Amino acid sequence: MNIWTIMLFELRRVARSRTFLLNMILLPLVLIFILGASLSKVVGVADDAAEIERVKVAIVNEPSSAMITAFLHNPEVKEAVTPQAVDNRSEAVSGLRAGKYDYAVIVPNGFDAEVQGGSQAKLEFILGKSAEHNRVAGTVFDNLLSTLNYRQAAAIALGPEVLAASTASVEEQPPVKNGQLSEDGGTYSASQFYAASMLLMFLLYSGLTVTQSLFSEKENHTLTRISSMPVKGSHLFIGKMLGVGLITVAQCAAIVLLSRGLFGVYWGNRPGLLTVFCLLMIIASMTFSILVCMLTKSLSSANTIINTFTVAMTFISGGMAPLPDSWVNSVGAFTVNHWVLQAMIRMMLHSGLGQLLPNLLIMSAICLVLFSAAIFSYRKVGYHG
Repeated sequence: MNIWTIMLFELRRVARSRTFLLNMILLPLVLIFILGASLSKVVGVADDAAEIERVKVAIVNEPSSAMITAFLHNPEVKEAVTPQAVDNRSEAVSGLRAGKYDYAVIVPNGFDAEVQGGSQAKLEFILGKSAEHNRVAGTVFDNLLSTLNYRQAAAIALGPEVLAASTASVEEQPPVKNGQLSEDGGTYSASQFYAASMLLMFLLYSGLTVTQSLFSEKENHTLTRISSMPVKGSHLFIGKMLGVGLITVAQCAAIVLLSRGLFGVYWGNRPGLLTVFCLLMIIASMTFSILVCMLTKSLSSANTIINTFTVAMTFISGGMAPLPDSWVNSVGAFTVNHWVLQAMIRMMLHSGLGQLLPNLLIMSAICLVLFSAAIFSYRKVGYHG
């Protein structure tokens, strides 16, 4: 009975706090709107990103290669690149520096003869100033080389008649094809990305509510008076945790529903699994905050540690600014944000359950370790004035 009484008191205390409503519900919504609108060209896939701009490619092809000529006359290739013949390599380089061309391809002498003779197909590429144009043109010509070299390998394995048939014409699949991140054509926007990122960051910040609740009884000298009453210390501790936990669940639901209603943020097709990941994040946040409270002697020290870890983990996991995948998947993997954020993005993209289970298992293991550490620290240190 004491646990439920303390829990209800904690619910009323936090619900009456205007600071909590502003900082933990309204502030994340404002950040989602600002970041989603201002970084729509940086994160996610913008609505106007479906068309590929043609790349002006300088072709040094003398003497003329029949294979390259046939490839460049392919209608699907023309949709991605605009070939422009130049006399020599130096002219192509000067054109790239002047911005006249976006990319350059140098066809070596005897290209057709080497390919027909069974040698590896090679071209020289000179990159331009635009990374996007380099990717498009590189994809087009890499596709050509991959196809030719694949046919060379087939000819070596199956006989020269295969090579003769393959070099008669270059029948390519589309060299550049617009696609979506998920199998059913879904993509995620900057608003979706930052909605998930800000939700997780503020769920970690909910640990501050735990520290303030635990230290308030000590600093107001009410913990000693409560302990003199027929109330067990464990009941007081559990009641406070339940109260703060329910408030955090309500905070999470409010952010998800309001971001969906106000900004049209789509959270994916697995609301049940989304709820499970949010609950695991809440458990991780609360147990980490309990550990900090048990190991520090003042509210200011606990708040500093929680604030530092929250900001650091959000940044390292790539939740604040786009970071290289090598960094996010290596260093970022040591943060709880990483596993839940990646799972949320995959749910937005309608990924299969098999892609979500590893994240779920790792988050469950993290919560189990933190929960065990919180129980151990409570038994060693206790909650008393």
